[in-house]
Amino acid sequence: MTPARLLSTAVYLGVARHLPWGPRPGGGVSKRLRRFLAERMLDECGQDVNVEHGAWFGSGKGIRLGDRSDLGMDALIMGPLTVGADVMMGPRCVLISDNHATGDTGRPMNRQGYVPSQTIVVEDDVWIGAGVTILPGVRVGRGSVVGAGSVVTKDVPAWSVAAGNPARVVRARKRSEP
Repeated sequence: MTPARLLSTAVYLGVARHLPWGPRPGGGVSKRLRRFLAERMLDECGQDVNVEHGAWFGSGKGIRLGDRSDLGMDALIMGPLTVGADVMMGPRCVLISDNHATGDTGRPMNRQGYVPSQTIVVEDDVWIGAGVTILPGVRVGRGSVVGAGSVVTKDVPAWSVAAGNPARVVRARKRSEP
């Protein structure tokens, strides 16, 4: 980890993460500071991003955030994760690319370690509602909406609305083009 990333991570986790969220007094300055630090922490950080109060993404390693996208208030991000442009994320979302190994029934699960990380991909122009959980290896297609409280265990096709636990496509946002 570079010294700049290390320092930015320490300032973000120790101070900036806890500053007021956007609409509160002081929120504008807080958002600018979080964006400044995210630009130094994330592997890629687009222009005009928003990292809200309480968002946790470790050192930012393996995380790519596109232009005009945001990490919602109190989000928990464990990459690798790629977020496209113009993505909205509600509060308290959980996006986790890691998973525990569970295949050896002769050993306790807490002693089996982890399986290799699977990157989560959120394509452009997606709205992730409040409290959504997205599991390892999932791709959320362009122009999709994921309803609040959903648990996304499988890919969501482009231009669709998915909701539930597990999340299922409940309707299309756009008709198929011939």
